[in-house]
Amino acid sequence: MIKLLHFEAGGIVILFIYLLFNGSYDLSDQQVSKIPHPKNPKKIDCDGQDIWFLTEENELFHWYPVLETLIFKESDVLDFSIGEGGIVAIIKKDNEVYTRTINANEWERVSYYENFEHKNISVCNILEIYTIDSHNHLIKGYYNMNTDTYGWMCIDCLNNHYYVSCPFRHDVLMDYIYSHLWTIGSENYIYKYIDNGKHIAISESSFKQIKVLRSRYLIGIDMNDNLWKYHYGNWIFVRSNVKSATINYLEEIYVIDNDNLVFRIKNEKSKAL
Repeated sequence: MIKLLHFEAGGIVILFIYLLFNGSYDLSDQQVSKIPHPKNPKKIDCDGQDIWFLTEENELFHWYPVLETLIFKESDVLDFSIGEGGIVAIIKKDNEVYTRTINANEWERVSYYENFEHKNISVCNILEIYTIDSHNHLIKGYYNMNTDTYGWMCIDCLNNHYYVSCPFRHDVLMDYIYSHLWTIGSENYIYKYIDNGKHIAISESSFKQIKVLRSRYLIGIDMNDNLWKYHYGNWIFVRSNVKSATINYLEEIYVIDNDNLVFRIKNEKSKAL
C-alpha cells in the first residue's frame, strides 16, 4: 500500500511537470486577488500596474497601488483611455472629451466648438487623442502648447470606424509617421490606418475591442469573446470568455471575464496558429 501511494505521488509530480512545461497548465494566469475591483466592471485599462476600471453603471474607478485603495473618480463616463505618461482622458454622457486638471480630482473639458459626438477614445500621449464619433468617423485631437488647448479635426470622414487604439510609444520614426494608428473598421476587421485611402487589413474575422502596445503588437477580443494576441504577424490565442482586456509595457495582460473576475496574464504559453 505504501509503495502504491509512493508511485501515485511520483506520477502526479511527473504529470504536473509535463503539463507545466507543455503550457497546458499555466501558473502565470492568476486571478489578481490583491487588486479590488468595483462591481460590474465593463472596461479595464492601465499604465504599468496603475489600473482604472469603468463599470456598467458608467462609474470610473482608479486602483492606486501606493495606498492599495480603489478610488471613485467620476460618474456618467461612456469611455476612457490611459496614454503614455499616465494621462487619462474620458468621454462623458454629453459626448465631450475631458482630461484631469492640475487638481487630480477635477476634470476639464477639452473638446469645444465642434459638432463631433465622441463615443470611443484612445490616448497616445498628451499631444494626441483619437476618438470615434457618432457617425463612425475618425477624429483627432492635437494639443497646442502655445494656447494650452486641443484642436479637433476629422481625419477620416469617408470610411466607417468602430474602435480606435494607438500605442504608448512608437518603435521607429517611420512607424510613427505612417502606421501607428489602428482601428476596427469595415466588417469589424482590424486595420492599420494609413490615411483616408489606405488601410491595411490585419484580421480576416470580426473583432469588437483592440488595445495596441506598439507597432505590430496588439491584443483583441473577437465577437465570440475570445482574446487574441497579434505579435509581429503571429496570431496567438490567449483565453476565452473575455469582456475587456488591456496590456501594459511589461507585456502583462489584464482581463475582465464575463463573470466579472479580474485576471493578470504574463508570459502566457499559448501557441501560434
